[in-house]
Amino acid sequence: MSDNKSILICQCAERGLLNVDVIASADSNLSCLVASEESTVVSDLCRAAAEKDPILEKGFSAIHACHPRAVRALFEFSGNPLPESAKLINHRNPATRQPGNPTTETNPAWYPVLDYDRCTSCGQCFDFCLFGVYEKDNAGRVVVAHPESCKNNCPACARICPETAIIFPKVGESPINGAEITDEDELKANVKINVDEILGDDVYATLNARKQKRRSLLNQKKIEKALAERKKCSEKKS
Repeated sequence: MSDNKSILICQCAERGLLNVDVIASADSNLSCLVASEESTVVSDLCRAAAEKDPILEKGFSAIHACHPRAVRALFEFSGNPLPESAKLINHRNPATRQPGNPTTETNPAWYPVLDYDRCTSCGQCFDFCLFGVYEKDNAGRVVVAHPESCKNNCPACARICPETAIIFPKVGESPINGAEITDEDELKANVKINVDEILGDDVYATLNARKQKRRSLLNQKKIEKALAERKKCSEKKS
């Protein structure tokens, strides 16, 4: 990342979770920067990160978006980790508690990113998710491999993460939306309640059952894809 004065502004177009109207008055120099070539506006930072938009490779001295933890995780996910010197300005609208309906109906930019300062790669999210969103890389680190497979408006995996390392930037619930964590003891207590409610008494048995179901669902998806491709080939030949 270069040490310049360029800024990035996220409009959160898909969910409208940011106070976009007040961004221009965030600091005395911002209005001038917005009108210059030193500013970059992205419609939706979550979508840009998921699509590995090359625009995120540009060095930014300041980013006007949502919670800093979420922004750092999004840039990490895009392959462009931010330097500590980057100034992150939070414009998340505190009045907006619900994730809202996406403007993109077929493929909304709803998916998790990981806070690797907290993640221990325990793999619980990998076992829990039925949709194959998570995988483990060669080093054993959990990664979000298939963000497009995430179920829209479902942050259940984040609610049971032992370290609260999973962030859904578009959710209304703190701190899984990337808000700063201030009380670790209270956080652990809430996670335990969520685990009891979602996974029940026998956590390992429930996770194993979900893992088996995930494999079945993914195998079925592969079969359906193969049949669709075979049908397409047959139609071309006829």
